[in-house]
Amino acid sequence: MVDLLPKQFFVTGTDTEVGKTYVSSLITKQMRQNGLTVFPFKPISAGTEVNAEFGGVAVNEDAAMLHKACNGDYSIDQINPIVFQEPIAPHIAAEREQKSLSSQTLNQVLSQIPDAEVTLIEGAGGWLLPLNNNELLSDWVAAQQLPVLLVVGVKLGCLNHALLTAQAIQNSGAKLCGWVANFVQPETEVARENVNYLTAKLSQIYRAQCLFEVAFNGDELMKAK
Repeated sequence: MVDLLPKQFFVTGTDTEVGKTYVSSLITKQMRQNGLTVFPFKPISAGTEVNAEFGGVAVNEDAAMLHKACNGDYSIDQINPIVFQEPIAPHIAAEREQKSLSSQTLNQVLSQIPDAEVTLIEGAGGWLLPLNNNELLSDWVAAQQLPVLLVVGVKLGCLNHALLTAQAIQNSGAKLCGWVANFVQPETEVARENVNYLTAKLSQIYRAQCLFEVAFNGDELMKAK
């Protein structure tokens, strides 16, 4: 199903900690196995920790995962050019570090990305992430006309979060190109019913298919049921 994804697309989630990076890593690995060159791009991150694999330098955990997913084909700085030290909202972190964060900043780093057959751009936090007091990350995604892949963490509350996010994506002027059901908890009958409901609703309202499922603690993309 990875062949249904555009050559450049944006990955967002129903919230933070729903598995955006994990799903992005699995997609990157699958596309590479299919013979494609893939650049996993996480322009903004917040929160770093010392990582022995990078010579004891403090790096963002998500960026390190994407670096590993592409087998180190791209440097950590290419993958994650805008990184803040504190694990807080990026616009607050930017203010504390006296750095600029805006659509213009993102345009600049986007213009410098390496060539690849596929560019996967992973967001930070949820869809309506502030860049500053006046701009949202979603505004930039819409302005760039990037198709959006939505990662849904399948848990209590996911129906509301998924439908609200899909509505917000449409209202922003962006296109929802599909979604992923990521089982962040062991699958139950209710969890399956939730996925079935979203499969029907998101297809009916937004013509967005569930492209993949990821089982709880799974390490591969599975075809949606």
